[in-house]
Amino acid sequence: MQDTLHIYTRVSSRIQDTDGTSLDTQRDLGISRSEEMGFSHKVWNEGGASSHHEDLENRPVLLNLLSGVENGSVKHLFVFNNDRLSRNEITAQTIRIALQRNDVVLYTKDGQFDLSNPSDKLFKTILDGIAQYDNALRTERGRLGKIARVKQGFWYGAPPPYGYELVDKKLSIHPEESKWIKKIFNWFYQGKSPIWIKSQLDQSGMEPRRKKGSWSIGSISRLSKNTHYIGSYTWEDKKSEEVITCTCPPIVDETVWNQVQEKRTSSALRTKQKNRTKHFYLLRDLMWCGDCGSKIAGRTKPSKNEQHYYCPNKERNWVKGTHPKDKKWKRGKVGTHGCSTVRSLNIPLTDKFVWNKVLEIVSESSILKEGFKKDVLQSKYQSDGENKKQLQDGKKKSRRLMKELQQVQSSIAEVETNNLLKRYDLEVYQKIKSNLDSELKSIKDKIEQTRIKTKELGEQKQWLDWIEKYHHRIGEMTSLSETEGKDYLTGILDRIEVQYDSDKKEHILDIKFKLPLVGDGIEYQDKKNKKKGYRVVEGDPVTGVKIPLRDHSGKSKVPPNETIQL
Repeated sequence: MQDTLHIYTRVSSRIQDTDGTSLDTQRDLGISRSEEMGFSHKVWNEGGASSHHEDLENRPVLLNLLSGVENGSVKHLFVFNNDRLSRNEITAQTIRIALQRNDVVLYTKDGQFDLSNPSDKLFKTILDGIAQYDNALRTERGRLGKIARVKQGFWYGAPPPYGYELVDKKLSIHPEESKWIKKIFNWFYQGKSPIWIKSQLDQSGMEPRRKKGSWSIGSISRLSKNTHYIGSYTWEDKKSEEVITCTCPPIVDETVWNQVQEKRTSSALRTKQKNRTKHFYLLRDLMWCGDCGSKIAGRTKPSKNEQHYYCPNKERNWVKGTHPKDKKWKRGKVGTHGCSTVRSLNIPLTDKFVWNKVLEIVSESSILKEGFKKDVLQSKYQSDGENKKQLQDGKKKSRRLMKELQQVQSSIAEVETNNLLKRYDLEVYQKIKSNLDSELKSIKDKIEQTRIKTKELGEQKQWLDWIEKYHHRIGEMTSLSETEGKDYLTGILDRIEVQYDSDKKEHILDIKFKLPLVGDGIEYQDKKNKKKGYRVVEGDPVTGVKIPLRDHSGKSKVPPNETIQL
């Protein structure tokens, strides 16, 4: 009976398909070998099998071939070269043992291996090691090459973000999609919800990149935090954990992007609760627990006559499963297992006390009094113009720094490439690399400082806009609607921290203004001749207010003469 030469063929990349080792070439060499030996032949074609998946589960044809080895039907096996079977050490060892145990003779383009022969077995093991080493070097060269390309500004390979397209393998602004990116960020900036934005996009007929017909809430939310739209992004090499800052053309104004991030963060803290909130809360989004740092929550149940602000630390820990199961919750216990803010605040009473306290501070603030409105507003418009100029200068500086960053990264990539090619003396390479790394760090620090300054200018712009909107209504605050009142407080307050005094049975609220308005004043250069000018003496940004508890009947324990009316 004529013996059969079993021919196993595969390619692991397009490169191999063009360097003389194509599937047809492997098959033809195997057939020629079978004819030389007077054997019949059978071809086992794996086709394209990635070298990144060398385990047998990803090689079904090879797995079937090994079944033939085990049942004795395969005694002669041909592969183009040693690494056609596998470069993976464990897989190669598995195959080698199977061939040796079943007395299979292995043939390659370079010769014949009888794995029962000790010298052939040793030579086969050496070739396996060389193949694995070569594969490791090829992988490392590919990784370093990718790092170098990323540092030079080339896109790293994933689909480009919505709003961009690839031109010469670099991110470029997509003329149509970028218009919608600007609209989406402006909608977020105006306070529109992702659901509302989705409805606008779906109605416009503008399809998402994957063209599933409609936009998803998740994709819109992810898009809103994408830093590509302000001109930069980071890429991390998984092996070295090196993080590379890359530049790209910006689409969205950085001040708008910063404000969207603040709104997004605030919304994220409320996501679950907000979805089921049916009631209006004046202060909830401004209040924080001074003990555990949690954002204060609100609860309204008309059927039980409940209207409370409270610290949600306990319930959130139980929901997240972070509270130890073997420890009981103890009221008033400070630290890991509890929070000292254990009593809730009555909502109407708290709203009234805080609202009146804010109006009191504002009405007594020298820079906001009626007699100084003209001067304040004149200063406001001057400041507004200066603010815009500084923002423009900051953006120009940021663009310049990002270009410098990309140039330094390109230089580093070139130096590392030349070092790999042995074009540098080690001492020279280390000196050049050290200088470039120092320059890179310096530029990154400047970029971060510029971004912080831009954010501060954006916050200042918000304050200036608040003055313009509300300066003429200081005396008519009681006529504001609920939403206007909340907008008013959000514009002038930074935050409210809540502490509970268990001895006095009262809550102490630290109200923090965005400017030092508490007790500010005017100091004239000449008290007798006020026309000579004045200067504003800054006050304190924080004031306190005490909120008494209510008894079980719902009545306030505060004496009637201390109750402040809205």
